[in-house]
Order: sequence, then C-alpha cells, then structure tokens
Amino acid sequence: MLIMLSLGLFSCSDQWAEHNDAQGNLNNNLVQLIRSDADLSTFAGLLEQSGLEKQLASGSYTVWAPTNDALQNLPQSITGDEKALRLFVGNHIGYQERLSYQAEEEPLRVKMINGKVSVMTETSITSVDETANFSAADQLTKNGILYKVDNYMTPKKNIWEIVQEQSGNPVSELIQSMFVVTDSATMETINYFQQDVADLSNEDSTYTFFMLNEDAYSTFKMEMEPYFKDTMPDDFMSRALKLGLAKDLVATTSYYENVPDTVLSVDSVKVAFHPENVVEKINGSNGVVYVLNQFDFKWSDKIPEIKIEGEYYDAISGSSDPVNVRVKSWASNERDLLVINHSTPSYHITYNVPQAHSTKYKIYWLANNDNYWPRNNWQSIAIDSVSNLPYGNKMVEFNNLEEVFIGEHEVQNYGQLKLILKAEATSNNDWNTLVLDYLRLVPVFE
Repeated sequence: MLIMLSLGLFSCSDQWAEHNDAQGNLNNNLVQLIRSDADLSTFAGLLEQSGLEKQLASGSYTVWAPTNDALQNLPQSITGDEKALRLFVGNHIGYQERLSYQAEEEPLRVKMINGKVSVMTETSITSVDETANFSAADQLTKNGILYKVDNYMTPKKNIWEIVQEQSGNPVSELIQSMFVVTDSATMETINYFQQDVADLSNEDSTYTFFMLNEDAYSTFKMEMEPYFKDTMPDDFMSRALKLGLAKDLVATTSYYENVPDTVLSVDSVKVAFHPENVVEKINGSNGVVYVLNQFDFKWSDKIPEIKIEGEYYDAISGSSDPVNVRVKSWASNERDLLVINHSTPSYHITYNVPQAHSTKYKIYWLANNDNYWPRNNWQSIAIDSVSNLPYGNKMVEFNNLEEVFIGEHEVQNYGQLKLILKAEATSNNDWNTLVLDYLRLVPVFE
C-alpha cells in the first residue's frame, strides 16, 4: 500500500510539475493575455467584435486562438455576419481548463461555448474535418489556458439543421411532416421523429444519417407500405409508416470516413453501405449525412420474427392460483408457464403483440409435457377473441422439446395482435391443463 501511495503521489506531482512548468501569466485573465500577444491581434479584434470578450474575462475556459497568419483568409460571410461571427469565435473557446498532457493517452472531447464538440489531442484540436495544430500550448492565465494554433475552425451545422435545409429532399419532407401541435392555444409543436427516433440536434451525440434521392425513397416507401397497412385512406401516411421508414435512416455512430459495409440503424436493422451509391456527403458538427441513390437493408431485421415467452402474459381469464411460472433449464429464458388444476372450462391466457406488421405469419409453439400429467393433453390458439379458433386443438406431447407448427395467420393492419392460449372447454382437471414455453411468429415473404 505504501508503494502504491508513493507511485500515486509521484504521478500526481509529475502532472502538477507539467502544469506548473507551463508558460503564461497568472496575473492576467485570458482576454488580457490575448490582447498582449501581437501575433493574436486579429483574433483579439474578432473576440471583441463578437461580444464574447466580457464572458471570457471571467469563469474558467480554454482558448485555441488562431494566429494572424491563420486568419488571413477568413471569409466575409463570417466577419460580416454578427451571428456567424459569434458562432465562429465560440468554436475556439472551450469550457473548463484543458492542458495538453490530459490528452496524452487518448483524445478528449471538448464542449465549446457555441454548443459544438471538438476533439483535442496532445498536439492539436479538431472540429469535425478541420484541424488546428498547436504553435504554443498550455499558457496559463488566472482564469484558464491559452493555445496558439495554426488554423481556424469553422463551425458546422448539426444533422438536424442540415436535414431542415434539404427541403427538396423527400426524406427531409418526411421528417418535416412529423411536426405535431401539442398546445392549440400557443400552437406549440414537437417533432416526434426527435422523440421516437433520434434527436439529431443533440451536439453531445454523434450520428450517421442517410438521406435518399427521389428514386431511392420511392422504392423504399413502396417496399414498406404493405407491412404498415391501416384503416386510413391510401393517400394518408400513418405515423407507424413514417417511423418505420425513418428509423432505418439513422445510426448512432458518426462514420465520417471508413464507413463499414454494414451499418446498424437505431431500429437494429442492418443497412448495406455501398460507396458507389453516395450522391453527396455533408459533414455536420455531430455527424455526417450521406445522400444515397439506392437503399439496401436486411428484410429479416426490418420485418422480424416475434417471440413471446409463455411466462410474460398480459391477462388471464380466471384465478391466478393455478398459474405457475416454472424454472426449467430446457426452456427458453429458462422459464415456462403451467396452468393446472383450475377447474375452469376454457381457461385462457392472453398475449398482446403491440407491433405486428400487416403480413402473413407462421405460428409455432414450444409446449412440453414434462410428466406434469400422466398423459398427453390438448390446447389451442385463438386469434383476437377466445371464440376464434382457426387451428383447432393441438396435442402437447410428453417430453417434446421441438417446435410445433400451429398454422398461418395474416395480420390485416399494422398494430396490436391478440393471441390467446385456450384450454379444453371442461371443468375436468384431467383434461384442461395449459402449458407454454413460447410462441414464435415468423413472417412470410412472398
């Protein structure tokens, strides 16, 4: 313990030695030190013009100030626009004090005062795709750290702002259509894409976003429509379909470069990425947008099979006393459901599937009589109501750990499907046992 304590103290003292050896002037604040450096006079003027000078004079900050040479070609679109200038200057000022040794082992993500996030290494700082190298580092002041850098960094728009700007793109139009009024008095709105898919305006997260051109979007929408049918007119696009399309377009990793050939969307759908399908690439402050002329995805991810564990039921038709969740090593999830000795004709268990696609499913169950009763028993699956028994009774065999095919069912409209496990219509406990490990619904692609 003494050795470890000594090593810890040595490590701390070593870091503080680096801190104390850093150059600077602890009698002056950041603004004063910037003003006193002739090589930073242009940045000092921009700082004053932006209105951020007062904020920087107090508090705790790190500044990466471009030299006069670095700022020679700063465009008029920045210097001549008050809002753009404030964002620009703020893109070179970070919250908290950051010394270069802190990024020695791995890069640091730094929150800038304009809301953007930059990445600092021991020798440079990068804002999206622009890197500024340190020509002077770790200059201490009484309220922060000053770096001199050889390049300026232009703040980028975030993915949400980019999507808004692409107003002629069908994906942008799709997302714009997701605004809904939440308060009729104030006409306040929210966009449910940001709530249910991803908040693309969040600068603290990173994304890859796929936008599609007209042909790619039309094909994708046409492929999805049959699986999101509803009772509304054909020209009405449901919330479920909109979200079904949008969820495949977002990944929560920013692939600025070296995009893998398969990207996992926020809906856990594998999306194929082919560089030859990229029409345009737009780098944003919190990720990257790729405009594609073709969109490929894995169908079995998008319209997945549905597995319902027997023990996770939604309702029972009688007393809960005869309902047993059993621990069984052979069972899926190591649990199954057994309902026995209930003396209730047609006792049934209800399972609700909230997001069944409008397609045909093959229905299977695994139900095992592991000697809970000295003979085979019978049970059935009803759809939507206990009286709708399209498949008749099925035998539950002794020690059968194989799935049994029950039948096919076509879901007419996207949404909730009700499956009901039903016992024999008798009060005789010799005949009315129920057992279920799981139900599995497999979509049929025709």
